[in-house]
Amino acid sequence: MPYRYVARKIKNFVIYRILHVDDTPHRIALGVAIGMFIALTPTVGFQMGLTVAAAALLRANKAVGVPLAWITNPVTIPPIYGFNYWLGAKMLGGRYDLHQFKGFIAAAIKEGSLLERLQDLWNAMWTIFWPLWLGSAAVGLLLAVISYFAVRYAVVRYRRFRHEHHGGATPAGNQPPAEAKPDQTQDTPGR
Repeated sequence: MPYRYVARKIKNFVIYRILHVDDTPHRIALGVAIGMFIALTPTVGFQMGLTVAAAALLRANKAVGVPLAWITNPVTIPPIYGFNYWLGAKMLGGRYDLHQFKGFIAAAIKEGSLLERLQDLWNAMWTIFWPLWLGSAAVGLLLAVISYFAVRYAVVRYRRFRHEHHGGATPAGNQPPAEAKPDQTQDTPGR
């Protein structure tokens, strides 16, 4: 059953590669948001490097964003970029040219040397550049914002649950829930 296999892989990825990361909820969520945004831009071949650079620049967690670059692959490029191109064309008041988009897709999934593929992709992208980038930026920004808040909420809730039910220490950068804070009335040295 491929569906169950994929669902299990996604669940394990979320739990062990996002929720268990030893970093603050903000940095984890920001890393996912950056990875989501860049994964939806037409920067195939450079997405992982761009994600690491943006995460370093914005002080986000690099490790959680990089795997999101794999969202866009030869199987998912046509529907993702097709929708982004259509949306961008609508936003610009132009028309959706299926023939030009098919040329872009053919170049994106073409086999050959990296240099040949990138050159063909670049040439094909110019025919649909502005609508594709505008639609990709709009969709990427929307999903990045949603991802940020969803991941931040999930990390905080998951850590609170683990602290309450497993009695374990919280990862670095997190405060335990309010009811678990140490007693503030203890004498401090030097007073």
